[in-house]
Amino acid sequence: RQAHTNTVMFAWLSGAMMGVWLYIVPRLTGRQLWSETLGNICVILWNMALVAGIGGILLAYTQSREYAEFVWIIDVGVMVVLILNLVNLYMTIAHRTEPKLYVSLWYISGTLIWMPMLYFIGNVMWNPATGALTGIDDTIFNWFYGHNVLGLWFTTGLLPVIYYIVPKETNTPLYSHFLSLIAFWGIAFFYTGVGAHHLLWAPVPYWLKTIAVAESIGMILPVVAFMMNILLTMRGNWNRFMASIPLRFIITGWAAYILVSYQGSHQALRGINLITHFTQYVPGHAHLSLLFFAASVLMGAMYYIVPRIYNAKLYSRVLANVQYSLYVIGFTFFFGGFLLTGLVQGTSWLHQGLPVWSVLPGLRPYMALRAVGGSLVVISFALFTLNILMTVWQRKPVSQPDYPKPKSPKLVTTSD
Repeated sequence: RQAHTNTVMFAWLSGAMMGVWLYIVPRLTGRQLWSETLGNICVILWNMALVAGIGGILLAYTQSREYAEFVWIIDVGVMVVLILNLVNLYMTIAHRTEPKLYVSLWYISGTLIWMPMLYFIGNVMWNPATGALTGIDDTIFNWFYGHNVLGLWFTTGLLPVIYYIVPKETNTPLYSHFLSLIAFWGIAFFYTGVGAHHLLWAPVPYWLKTIAVAESIGMILPVVAFMMNILLTMRGNWNRFMASIPLRFIITGWAAYILVSYQGSHQALRGINLITHFTQYVPGHAHLSLLFFAASVLMGAMYYIVPRIYNAKLYSRVLANVQYSLYVIGFTFFFGGFLLTGLVQGTSWLHQGLPVWSVLPGLRPYMALRAVGGSLVVISFALFTLNILMTVWQRKPVSQPDYPKPKSPKLVTTSD
């Protein structure tokens, strides 16, 4: 499980996300990437660190902490890449020819600063021997990191991708720059303290739990601001949803983000947490975040970027349409299996007082639903991989590139 989690989070999602940044930052700054060489070094070092780290986990070299399993030497490699990537992208932004900072650059700039600090603190890198503190202090640190790696890495790293591609694919300016900044500062303010809502039944200070619950509810503000901004940008453009494959995946990721954010806020309430804690409801929430929100956005971004990089047509729209259908249907079954399993577990334990073992036989239908849905998702990812590889391998150049040369994009215009 540790190898699976780190492969998904860091090898697939983080690698793809940083690659998307390297595409959109030059286009929003009006200049080339500050150092292509440094970018290539980051790619090589990142993949070397992850191969070594995941291989080490499979050989039982692990710190055994949620999302922080890599041993210290691998943590050093990850930190080096994060810092080099920060330098490369910040220098690109600092030497921009476009005077305005489009909101995507706000998010990427914040993420580039937050993640190295978060990774250093969360992995307790000042203690190489164990990569951990002792007792309940380590639990608090671990969930500060474990939740913020989702909020201050993936969330703030992927929302700028949505802010970039939606206006581009609809040929419509972002509805409101002001709303986008409310969402940005709202996430920066509220997200940092929500991790302790995983510890509502642990012996941690009561005030810490209360802050976590309050900030989880406070997250509704930036989520609604983001939701309305994209919704109003899409106003009059919903015909593009089915016409544009990248937009379809991006908007699906947008909807998944709204859903997972709402679910996270209500799970933080003590009454609901009492039922869902220790059940399959919680990993269902995690999969909604990473497998549906993050993966949807990144697949949409790759469908948008890869043909433009190679100045070619997508290999097969039919394949992409089939993949999308399998992905959405499969994940619906998959996620539904998690939720139903968790609710049956929680209510059986809490309200009926049943022991864990006696509940297990009744979970089989829901686990089967999860297996069927998961299989469809795996097939959809295989089709996605095939489509991207064939686009690169059998590319058919178009007469004119459908992407602009690096310059100030029109999408910086807002209604404010």
